[in-house]
Amino acid sequence: MAELCGHPPLSRRWPALVLSAALAAAAPPLSAQPSAEALISRLFGTESRTPYELTADFSGTLTLTLRGGAIAAYAEGSFTEVRRLDGVKQRRVRITRLVLPLLLRPFRSTLQRVIEEKIETQNETPETFHAHDIFIYAEQPGGRYVLVGVHKAIVDEAIDRYGKSGDKKDDATRRRIAHWLYTSPTQREFLVRSGPPYAMRVTLDGNGTLYELTLFYDWGEVGTRISYTTVGGQTVWQHVSADASSELSGFGRVNGKLQLTFVNHCLNCKVLRQ
Repeated sequence: MAELCGHPPLSRRWPALVLSAALAAAAPPLSAQPSAEALISRLFGTESRTPYELTADFSGTLTLTLRGGAIAAYAEGSFTEVRRLDGVKQRRVRITRLVLPLLLRPFRSTLQRVIEEKIETQNETPETFHAHDIFIYAEQPGGRYVLVGVHKAIVDEAIDRYGKSGDKKDDATRRRIAHWLYTSPTQREFLVRSGPPYAMRVTLDGNGTLYELTLFYDWGEVGTRISYTTVGGQTVWQHVSADASSELSGFGRVNGKLQLTFVNHCLNCKVLRQ
């Protein structure tokens, strides 16, 4: 009867009603809390960033899971981080020692590349963040914030299905929809899908310093965790823990964990390395 009167039946309107209720219930951030946009801008901002060149030594392990067991490689090398005049950071790695168990020796070049890429090309790129609608999920002690993002294509699909076309151009509405999709248990089947990361979670402080980044895929998570020390007034890496994944012939896709420690930091000085 409702459909004859020009209204869709309740079963069809129910998801839209749930979305409307979720958007209405989403509380705005406290006024003293920086916005997600401000925090991301500080992460990638290049204003008033003094150029520098930092060198350090690193050592650590790459532990892989093969055929139900764990096997580890050990690596040592040198690390250089340069912040250019435009504020952009670049990282370079030179592995000077790579100790491999017999089973991993045929994959020396592959494993060396995995270690280098995990250090030189972390996932905290503007493109990764811009692909998601990001909101502040939680505030932690010590002035840290947990941000969560849902891939924009998924938010678009939710708007197409439940919302209004004009919502796609409203950033605040998109963030509330992303929050609803991520936090609602009933939306997990809609949220999780194959392809690029369907969601991301990042922990950073009010200065934009990144402490943790996790990308969510339908097959699992890929995360990086970083702790810091201060050298000459610059915040620099001290420990890095990163999930790693690679294709090894005869084994298929292999997952593992990279654990690195950085020492002998030297800011704006040239170090002779043997």
